[in-house]
Amino acid sequence: MPGTATQTPRLRWDIEWRTAAFALLLVPLFCALGQWQLGRAEEKRAIAERWDRQRQLPAAAVTALPADPELLRFRPVVLRGEFLPDRDFLLDNRIREGRYGVEVITPLRLKGGELVLVNRGWQAGDPYRQALPEVVEVPGELELYGYVYVPPGESFTLGEIASGADWPRLVQVIDPAAMAEMLGEPVWPYTVRLGTNSPAALLADWPLVNTQPEKHEAYAAQWFAMAVVLAVFALWRNTNLPELWQARKE
Repeated sequence: MPGTATQTPRLRWDIEWRTAAFALLLVPLFCALGQWQLGRAEEKRAIAERWDRQRQLPAAAVTALPADPELLRFRPVVLRGEFLPDRDFLLDNRIREGRYGVEVITPLRLKGGELVLVNRGWQAGDPYRQALPEVVEVPGELELYGYVYVPPGESFTLGEIASGADWPRLVQVIDPAAMAEMLGEPVWPYTVRLGTNSPAALLADWPLVNTQPEKHEAYAAQWFAMAVVLAVFALWRNTNLPELWQARKE
């Protein structure tokens, strides 16, 4: 009597609704987060490319520059004028290598009379925040070199922009319009970040971006890996794959 042929088991669905719903919700979310991180990486690369293009341009006077913020971003500039004495803004909560500090922003009066907010760089502060750091004033006429900083978006704070009425004045965000009101006269609408070797510069090794593109890509890989693991887990729990695996081993 001929032997009976062994039937090869087939893959079939055996839905376990909790894990299925969990996977249907989170797998697309993890993929979307991975795509978002890849988009952030491309944005950071675009910033680096723009910086490379702009820094090749000769330094210009801010009064000679176009008003378009996209043309101003990272534009090298030269400033000639004098700092306003005892009118420093201290941008609060600037952490460097785990140390608390501030960024010192001092108005510079150009020869033509215009005021430009000059970000001189980072200065260490009191970690207990009991006292403001002392700012070293730089008197006399100066020739400063730096670049225009155009923020990527609107500044936002939950409370008051500035605290206290004395100088130096602690501020939570850079808001040229609000700073102009505190100074009592108009200022140029963007700040200038000093170069490392410029006179009056403090710690001015500005990071071009807060996170490198490669780090965003690593984050994206993690999100995609989590999506794959969850999808495989859901497939394992909602099909007869365990049986097929066991049958193959036997």
